[in-house]
Amino acid sequence: MRVAIFGAGATGCYLGGRLSNAGINVTLICREKVKKAIEANNGIGLSDYLGSRFRVMPNKLVVAVEELKAAEAIFDVVFVMLKCQQVNGIAQDLLNISDEHTDIVFMQNGIGSFDDIRSSMPARKLYQGVTSFNVLAMDNCVYHQGTEGGIVCQSFRHSDILQKALNQQHEFFECVEDIRCVIYSKLLLNLNNALNAIANLPLKEELEHIKYRKVLAGAMKEWLAVVKHEQIALTQFTQVKPHWIPKLLTLPNWLFTRIAKQMLTIDPKARSSMWQDIHDGKATEVDYLNGAVVKLAKNYGIKTPINSAIVQMIKQLEQGEVVDFDLVNFNN
Repeated sequence: MRVAIFGAGATGCYLGGRLSNAGINVTLICREKVKKAIEANNGIGLSDYLGSRFRVMPNKLVVAVEELKAAEAIFDVVFVMLKCQQVNGIAQDLLNISDEHTDIVFMQNGIGSFDDIRSSMPARKLYQGVTSFNVLAMDNCVYHQGTEGGIVCQSFRHSDILQKALNQQHEFFECVEDIRCVIYSKLLLNLNNALNAIANLPLKEELEHIKYRKVLAGAMKEWLAVVKHEQIALTQFTQVKPHWIPKLLTLPNWLFTRIAKQMLTIDPKARSSMWQDIHDGKATEVDYLNGAVVKLAKNYGIKTPINSAIVQMIKQLEQGEVVDFDLVNFNN
């Protein structure tokens, strides 16, 4: 079986490395910078919060699909690991590396990017999935899984093979029938991506500050109000039920820290992917995360002052401006 990772950034390289280490034939379709880094470091380095460390070289590295020879251009599975805002422009590339038997799995955070691409590829088998963990790009082409979790996606033709290969050491790959519940649940947790970028702190340190937790709780309540109107039964990713998380976040520091330590394992180095994008001067996915809350809430007349303010701050950071969290009014 041959698998392509289309858009191998931090999470894509991590998944590609895990697949390669499990004996799967993997091709990474990535930027020239990433390709050169992998070659210069003799492979992809992977580490995680459990202390695992190894380095592996994928079967093939290419910058463009045109580099693939005819005999190797069609894959059994393609994981699309691009950011939401990049998905719309890749339909032709995906058609060129797939056929009617290929499983194409879109692994984007947030809501909105899958709808347009689906209409562009009616003859292909398209699926959705999410990563329920955080990956930080480090020096020497090392990608670090900083929080617990794994891959969750819709079942597809080759999913059993990948599940068996990836789950040899510990549970990492899971298939579900109702991916919408998973995506909506992941969005609840991903509302912290933007706050982490604004705080400019490691995730663990950010969550130790009640001022950030209270704002996150408010952002989550706005999304939960939308979820209630859409009658979605959220998937439980942590030991705490989704609807209880906002209340947990507003607990005093001493109590929150004690409970959170039992609820979720976070590496002290872990930061959100949106922090990474701001740090690298890239556009973020905020329109598909907090922005999606704002957009969907309008359908039900739900006010979203907190998520709206967060979107505005991220837009300012994208422009290189400085934002002062303590001066922002989240009640407008």
